Amino acid sequence: MYHYVREPEEWKGSVPISPKAFEEQINQLSKTHEFVLPDDLNKKTSKPKCILTFDDATKDQYEIAFDIMKRKGIPGYFTVMSGPLVEKEVPVFHLVHAALSLVEEEYLWDELRLQLTPKDLHNLDLANKTYAYEQSQLRRYIKYTLNFILDSKQSKNFLEKMVYSHFGSKQKFIDYMYINIEEFQKMKQAGMTLGVHCVHHTPFDGRAEEYYKNEIAPCAKFIQEQFDIKPAWYTPPFGGGEKKMLMMENLKDRLLSEGYKGAFTTDSGIIDDTSSFWFNRFDCNKIFTGDSIGLALENVQ
Repeated sequence: MYHYVREPEEWKGSVPISPKAFEEQINQLSKTHEFVLPDDLNKKTSKPKCILTFDDATKDQYEIAFDIMKRKGIPGYFTVMSGPLVEKEVPVFHLVHAALSLVEEEYLWDELRLQLTPKDLHNLDLANKTYAYEQSQLRRYIKYTLNFILDSKQSKNFLEKMVYSHFGSKQKFIDYMYINIEEFQKMKQAGMTLGVHCVHHTPFDGRAEEYYKNEIAPCAKFIQEQFDIKPAWYTPPFGGGEKKMLMMENLKDRLLSEGYKGAFTTDSGIIDDTSSFWFNRFDCNKIFTGDSIGLALENVQ
């Protein structure tokens, strides 16, 4: 499971994997595994299979990851987020990542805490659990406030001017941040699988039919219209979020009825049953570095 493939020193809003580390990872994996597309899960191979999956459709995946994979003849599964391209709407979490990469976190927090009530400040204890991977306490507070305390409109009002002014306009940020239609076309022509991620990148809210109509169907329609592909694979934003178990139970039949073959979660683990619908993945930044990839997966069939 990959998200940003960028230099960590340059993109500080999340936890990217560097281009060098990405290439080293796939070089190591190629010694022990055969890279396949999702449609090839049941393909007979001489080595265990591995699917490289990418979430969020950020430009670095096209410029860096896809470029490396294309040169090496390695296939992969890339998801599409249609909202920024169709509606020109940027999800809050990407604005958070951009702001943390462009603005000093001390300044961000000083400005942000002015908008919080005493109750909000008390609830910041939850930030330590939610963003335990962040070493900086301020970053935990900033992310938790923008993603969980303030509503989407409040967070966008706080972030948009700050981020877009750096790039000159909202459209320039979108052009900088996301894979565009022409680039997706090139990825399709190179044999990559394109799947549905979302429209607005909101977590599952418990209402399966409404969620399907708002977050999945419009993205699938966009893929079909622009790339002449009927999507067969799905990757939910945030792995489904806090209601992921409800999502896995209630969305499966709806997706199957629309022709989807499977979906990828953020749960860590191997795919030990290819007849399943929801598939585990390994986060590239949490488990595998260097030779540990081969050691950890050497017995996976």
